Amino acid sequence: MDTTDTFTTAIRFDSNTHTGLYGPCGFDVPSNFVANYVYPFPKFASWVKAGNNGIAKAFLNDWQISGQTSFLSGTPFTPGFSVAGASGVNFTGTPSWGPALLCVRDPRTGTSDSPYNRLNVAAFALPAVGSIGLGCSRNLVYGPGTNDWDMSLQKNVPLKERARLLLRGEAFNVFNHTQFSGVRSSLTYGSITNPVPTNLPYNSSGQLVNINGFGTVSGVRAARVLQLVAKFEF
Repeated sequence: MDTTDTFTTAIRFDSNTHTGLYGPCGFDVPSNFVANYVYPFPKFASWVKAGNNGIAKAFLNDWQISGQTSFLSGTPFTPGFSVAGASGVNFTGTPSWGPALLCVRDPRTGTSDSPYNRLNVAAFALPAVGSIGLGCSRNLVYGPGTNDWDMSLQKNVPLKERARLLLRGEAFNVFNHTQFSGVRSSLTYGSITNPVPTNLPYNSSGQLVNINGFGTVSGVRAARVLQLVAKFEF
């Protein structure tokens, strides 16, 4: 928890600062599980009676699988807003402290795994003119997490006593899981006097009309990447 992630400017810490800024660090990751593993397959001769078959041994021996599996929570962010023809000064009366959206309910209520329904727009309200800049807590929503499997399959091919050929196939995001990387979190209003957002993903009939609207995913991490490696060691 902190009040700023940069610490580039001095902030007078009082009750209003605590209320307006104190929240999770922007780099907070509540859950972070990473597993590394290596498994050399048993020698052919140890589990097949015909283990002395030279061709079979050359093909089946000296294989190894390894990888890294990670499950991480997303990092937090603070939803914001903009109003056509207005700036923060129109709300707070000062450029030193900008306005914040008001939170009237849980931002996650009614959301789903759909890429177009990650934030509940009804959870936010436009602040009133004269606001002192207090509203939703800082970094109150967490972005998409990561479910990633990177694996490699490797074989050593002995050539001579001190020489061998190493063959390896590597796959990053081997199961090709869709990995979202962000959420569009800024509401747009037509005017100060009109509290109806103009950048919603769905219309009043529930039809998807704006795939780049508020609460939609803003990016994806890399899809599955494959590569082959051959290395001669002597």
